[in-house]
Amino acid sequence: MNKLFENLNEQQLIAVKTTDTPLRIIAGAGSGKTRVITAKIAYLINEKNIFPRKILAMTFTNKAANEMKERIKKMLDNENVNPFISTFHAFCARVLREECEAIGLHNKFSILDSNDQRAIIRKIIKNMKLNEDGTLNRFDKKALSKISFWKNELTEPDEALDICKDIEEKAFAKIYKKYQQHLFEQNLVDFDDLQILVYKIFRDNKDILQKWRNRFDYVMVDEFQDTNEIQFDLIKLLTAGKNNLTVVGDPDQTIYSWRGAKIQIIMQFHQVYPNAVTVVLNENYRSTQQILNLANDLIEHNKHREPKSIFTNNDHGPKPKLKEFSTRYGEARFVAHEIKKLVEEQGYQYGDMFILYRMNAWSQEFEKTLDNAKIPYNLIGSIKFRERKVIKDSIALLKSISICDDLSVERVLKFTPKVGDVTIEKIYNLASEKQLSLFELMIDEENSVRTITKYLDPIRNTFIKARVMFENNESLVELMKFLVKESEYEAIVKRLDDKDRDEWKNVEALYDQLKNFEKGFNSELYGEENVTLAFLQEESLASEEADEEKSNRVSLLTIHSAKGLENKVVFVVGLNRDVFPSKNSMLTIAEFEEERRALYVALTRAKEILYISYIKGEYSHLSGGALIESKFVKELNPDLYTYESNIFVKQEGKSGSYLKKVFGEKPEIEVIKTDINENDLVNHVMFGDGIVIKKMDRQLQIQFTDSRYGSMILASDNPVLTKK
Repeated sequence: MNKLFENLNEQQLIAVKTTDTPLRIIAGAGSGKTRVITAKIAYLINEKNIFPRKILAMTFTNKAANEMKERIKKMLDNENVNPFISTFHAFCARVLREECEAIGLHNKFSILDSNDQRAIIRKIIKNMKLNEDGTLNRFDKKALSKISFWKNELTEPDEALDICKDIEEKAFAKIYKKYQQHLFEQNLVDFDDLQILVYKIFRDNKDILQKWRNRFDYVMVDEFQDTNEIQFDLIKLLTAGKNNLTVVGDPDQTIYSWRGAKIQIIMQFHQVYPNAVTVVLNENYRSTQQILNLANDLIEHNKHREPKSIFTNNDHGPKPKLKEFSTRYGEARFVAHEIKKLVEEQGYQYGDMFILYRMNAWSQEFEKTLDNAKIPYNLIGSIKFRERKVIKDSIALLKSISICDDLSVERVLKFTPKVGDVTIEKIYNLASEKQLSLFELMIDEENSVRTITKYLDPIRNTFIKARVMFENNESLVELMKFLVKESEYEAIVKRLDDKDRDEWKNVEALYDQLKNFEKGFNSELYGEENVTLAFLQEESLASEEADEEKSNRVSLLTIHSAKGLENKVVFVVGLNRDVFPSKNSMLTIAEFEEERRALYVALTRAKEILYISYIKGEYSHLSGGALIESKFVKELNPDLYTYESNIFVKQEGKSGSYLKKVFGEKPEIEVIKTDINENDLVNHVMFGDGIVIKKMDRQLQIQFTDSRYGSMILASDNPVLTKK
């Protein structure tokens, strides 16, 4: 056991060894919470003699679950140790496979991803003739968001119809009813259903609940600050009357209220478990003390939190750097310059850098500038591997012959040669007339689809043969290869590659993924004997997570995407009013504190060097006027950072020579000077005479005499602008 404890500090050791009472671990940023969780699981197995499969540990991402599994195997030097470590959704899918008959669901149900949900919603909207003119913006997304809200509030479709008074909400309630009806008919569940249906099963079936209570001797929950009411209800049901619970989280990192997370759950834990013990982990193993000083000072502005101040023994490194720029372009150009300097002069790698922003729209200038500077980067949150068309098409083939849902069959028909929308509509009508699913119609022995078109013969024959392979539980990768080849999809993709699309490599990467899954397949873990169904379940559960590309590239990502990550150098950009926090004039105190927590999360991603920047003066549609610094900038303690304003990289000559000047040699940093001041009369070659009503660093706000131009913001060093 000494091996398990040798790297634990005193507080961590207490957290590991406390097992006889409900335990809440408040784990500060970078405080080694994963180390504590894995050490605790190893301790329960080795010291408390709990059988591994009787330990349930739940977290929020597959990546975190897999990392814990691997760490425990190494700790115990035993590849066969398999505690039940999974995401909430994966755990619920496992329960649902076993208990679905209690709610009238067939155990071969399929799990919808968000794209499939939207496709169903769009079809319902079209059939109901709603939003035909397209005037309602993001109507399908709004409908899905409202449906998700109702589901998590346990509001049934008929109840939603009764309580809605607003015309748009009534439309959403009607869509909700048809959506649920479609899911029931097609034996489908969505992500919300996984947790809600299991909650209902546990709530209404005491014998089933008791069975699952008895299945686990100890329950642990990671990222507890991100739990919602349904998840906490599941935890309470599984642990009622027992002391076998440890939860780990940090209220200062609760930034997902828009997903249903409630900070009150972790804050009021002792009200639910009065005999609970709290252990605070406040020694940070990630960042320098200079970075932590700034983060600690900022988060103390929040009133609704557990008081703590994280510290580290690492006192090396520079103070965080706060930078002010006149334009978004100047901000991006400076960041690119600093990245080059850190790589070329200080030995950093591109992969050591994060550029973090509050909203995706802020990445645009950085993408262009990094491209121009030949700096490699990943835009995290762009098209994920599993959302590429060729991958979704291939998976649709697999779903068509296994789950047999209409959505997947329709997707396959859409890429079947010589089959168009008119033909697909005829197939739908015939299936409805015969009261068959699309798949059943396709393989119908009467071959009635041939009355529509002979061009369905190849895909029909493929379906029939592949279905036999599936029922015989044959090799997953061989089944996929058969489907892709015999459906003629391989030929379609390779024709795309003739146009330099290079899509076939993605299909081959999918083959590798299937092979690796098959190699590690464990039917007990998935509650499913058929390897194809197990893979499709895993794929559906993983579809909400970002794919990570391990490479030497700068990562551009939102702060919410960066939670749980860390890097040596972090640039937190766009710290502007109406950007971060967004729409701060409309935020409640609770929402404003959450925005502050998001900044705290961003700052504590940095291990060695931290930059923070904002724009002052440039006009932006985001704020409806000139950008100014966020309120958070004013909250940062000036004793804890270095500050520089009016920075830009000098540009000489035409744009063609710009890169050589900026990145081939050391660029010069200079302050723009102008003799034009407020109240000065000026003349612009195009806009005519005007008066300067405001001076903002490199920008001037000018009221022009000509009413066609009115008030405009221009660069103070504009060569066609002169003082009169």
